[in-house]
Amino acid sequence: MTFKNTNHTYTVLGILLLLMSCKSNQKLEKSEFQQNDDSVNLYAFIGEKIAVKEFDPNENNTEIEIDSITGDTIRKASYVMDYGFKNKYKVVQNVFNDLKTDTIEFMAYDHSGRPRFENYDYVLLYLSLNKEKGYFYHQKYQFDPVLKTKNGTWKGSHGESIEKLFNEKKKGVFTARGLFDK
Repeated sequence: MTFKNTNHTYTVLGILLLLMSCKSNQKLEKSEFQQNDDSVNLYAFIGEKIAVKEFDPNENNTEIEIDSITGDTIRKASYVMDYGFKNKYKVVQNVFNDLKTDTIEFMAYDHSGRPRFENYDYVLLYLSLNKEKGYFYHQKYQFDPVLKTKNGTWKGSHGESIEKLFNEKKKGVFTARGLFDK
């Protein structure tokens, strides 16, 4: 097979090569950081806010016990000094461990008022599961605002990668809290 117009052939091949390289770069850019380690009670995910509702964490905080020696009734009350919030978020992307759901409800406590993560439409949130109570709890004060870039990836508000944001928390506060080994 002979081509009479080799310039035309090279032009077509050049365009095809360019299109294929653009497509492969796009795939590389869209790959996102995600890790799994079921031995660690931590779930990190990019979430989209659905609802943040305050509740009274001291409602129904009295336990009644009977003293085994005297038979007297003992009322024990505990007092939580934080504000409580029931939160519902859409799970946009799992980052650490898989929540296996498209929406998640969790509790958050904040000593100074409303949780700051509610000020952002999209955040990298960090939760742990209380297996005894069956609730997810927000890792107090830990979140990172995130934005979706033009090419479809997620970045921190200062351009950090999701991997960098997660690893900074992992090596810092989550190691200090005993979730990861030093």
